[in-house]
Amino acid sequence: MERSILNIKLKDKIKLINIRNKTKVIDVPYTVKKLKWEWAGHMLRNSKNKWTKDVTMWYSRDGKRRQGRQNIRWEDDIKKIAGPTWQRKAANRKLWKTLGEAYAKGQADNNVTGVEK
Repeated sequence: MERSILNIKLKDKIKLINIRNKTKVIDVPYTVKKLKWEWAGHMLRNSKNKWTKDVTMWYSRDGKRRQGRQNIRWEDDIKKIAGPTWQRKAANRKLWKTLGEAYAKGQADNNVTGVEK
């Protein structure tokens, strides 16, 4: 889509990084991951017992899911970067922000890197 905006053909062999810098299009996977990370930190730092935390951290009573459901939960991505104590790490905002950059860039590296955000 970005190539068509600038009327660039594939045979021109211009890298997507250069095209993204010209169009200033936001890297969507990076933004989504970053917002997910920020929401997790915000939700965990809130000391009040709110329904958002209850819903996010909810597990079924028997710990199983119906057949055909995915095995990965919302928090599994976060655990990969922050480790099993990710809920305690969210209290340290500076550490949490650093980990969030690593989390968001991990997804962005699979697409295109070097784009200004």
